Amino acid sequence: MQKVTIVMTDNALLQLLRLSSQALPIGGYAYSQGLETVCDNGTIDDEESLYVWIQDMLRNGLAYLDVPVFSLCFDAHQAQDQKQVKYWNDYLLASRETKEILLEDTQMGASLARLLVSLDFNLDHINKKQCSLVTLFSLASVHWNIDKNMALHGLLWAWCENQVSIGIKLIPLGQTSGQIILTRLMADINHAIECGLNVEEESIGSSCPGAIMASMQHEEQYSRLFRS
Repeated sequence: MQKVTIVMTDNALLQLLRLSSQALPIGGYAYSQGLETVCDNGTIDDEESLYVWIQDMLRNGLAYLDVPVFSLCFDAHQAQDQKQVKYWNDYLLASRETKEILLEDTQMGASLARLLVSLDFNLDHINKKQCSLVTLFSLASVHWNIDKNMALHGLLWAWCENQVSIGIKLIPLGQTSGQIILTRLMADINHAIECGLNVEEESIGSSCPGAIMASMQHEEQYSRLFRS
């Protein structure tokens, strides 16, 4: 398949800023992905431990799962290959190890689907109730002529910003600490994308057992601020 190169326009950049904004009404703020548990039990209790937690999830989780699946979905959307889109969407959902992480992905995907429909996207070919955020984010990126690499930067930045926002509320930390962590994560985002774009299909899959155990514990946590 011939590779399609997209030149980012000013409008495409604005659309990417829209997709990666915390103001996008898809509900990411409601989920902590187990971060609430490790903050509650004291595993994460300062700026450094929060940074290391997010860095590990980026490097060992998103880099080997979300990034390569995003890339494959992006290519499939460009080729209008709905069979491949469905395959990788289902693969990603099957890779969500806990109920709350699966619920987060499908709920945010459904919310983005509703938003895109309101913006005149035709999503008749999409199962809106069982669609990953990655699948819809990549579709919107192709539709708005957003470069794949830049779209991935937007996706991971939005994820990191949400995790940092959750962490500084729970520990708690100040906004300055949050900005310091985000600055440090920029290099990790670049590394995760470079790594993820070179993962072979048979090697796609995350390895974050500590985060998964935290998510499992969060589902049973007595008192929670974030959804499960």
